[in-house]
Amino acid sequence: MTVLWQKTRLTDWVGAGMSSSEDESDRTIVMRKAVAGGAAVNIGHYLAFSQDAELRRVPIAPGGLVIGRAPPAALVIPAPDISRKHCRIDIEGDRAIISDLDSTNGTFVGGERVKQPTRLRNGSQLSLGSFPIRYERRDKSEVAEEAELASELRRAADYVRAILPQPISEGPVQTDWWFVPSSQLGGDAFGYQFLDDGTFTGFVLDVSGHGIGSAMHAANVANVLRRRALPGVDFRDPAQVAAGLNAMFPEEEHNGLLFTLWYFAYEPPTRQLRFCSAGHHPSFLVAPPEGEPVPLWLRGPTIGMMPRGNWAVGRTEVPAGSRLYVFSDGAFEIVESNGRQWVIEDLRLIMKNAGRPGVSEPQRLYEAVRAATAAGPLEDDFSVLVVRFA
Repeated sequence: MTVLWQKTRLTDWVGAGMSSSEDESDRTIVMRKAVAGGAAVNIGHYLAFSQDAELRRVPIAPGGLVIGRAPPAALVIPAPDISRKHCRIDIEGDRAIISDLDSTNGTFVGGERVKQPTRLRNGSQLSLGSFPIRYERRDKSEVAEEAELASELRRAADYVRAILPQPISEGPVQTDWWFVPSSQLGGDAFGYQFLDDGTFTGFVLDVSGHGIGSAMHAANVANVLRRRALPGVDFRDPAQVAAGLNAMFPEEEHNGLLFTLWYFAYEPPTRQLRFCSAGHHPSFLVAPPEGEPVPLWLRGPTIGMMPRGNWAVGRTEVPAGSRLYVFSDGAFEIVESNGRQWVIEDLRLIMKNAGRPGVSEPQRLYEAVRAATAAGPLEDDFSVLVVRFA
């Protein structure tokens, strides 16, 4: 569609994407104006809601839509407090009308129970029982563009998952992890491997920003580490690894992208752990029997920020049976449903608690985070790597 962005009087926009409804609050405003020969804005009606931690946007057909818990409803939402045939939305001209179908738990619009056919305003908040849905009136081409972008993000997330290592369930070092990309897809990546001499190395990195660019940059860095493609670098030395990455990935050559890194090298015969933090927060070591999670952290510059930097190497002995938690900030920079902002201490306290039978430790942390947050996708990638030392 050919459009021209320009300053103009508000009245000039009526008929170019703005509904001329008598209700000011219900106007669908699309701030662009078609010039001669351009296509008119094509408005559609949609329902937006969260399902399986993802945002869904469902179009309402001209013939209307029945919502219920099971077929023959056109939109099936298998929530326990939604009736089999819960409500119906009809399209009458440019209006959407919602009617309750004698549901058990009621249909609500803006907190008011629907007792008769009710017109929906753009952005109306619906509740089917306790299930939240938002009604939107949107430009169909913009919705299609958003859907294509979401598809590209999913493909990028699939690629990031594809390069993640398999968990290790046997041997002197065992690993498990949990990775859930955010709705925008961040720049998290992690990995681990045994070097030829038996030293076990691993890392978690977090690229600045969100989107496909950050995700692909994270995957590129992870592949470099996985293939040990840093010339002249001893991968048993965390400081050398940080310096090698800093030389290979300066921000001015990578669209201004920076990344933090927590890298470690472990020697099973001596039980010595060496680690380096490049702009990353601490990781935590928990020794048996369920001791206090000890932070492992030394200050170091973020990768790509400066031409050169100094990264100190920390050292600690790992008692048998210990667990090492390495994670991205998306695991603790969350907001509870009551509005309270988490800090890293909140996650540390969860680490201290005893595990649950049949549930992996990374999964237990993820479930605790999801229980504390509001419904919907997390704002940042959730990446937790847990290493157990036999």
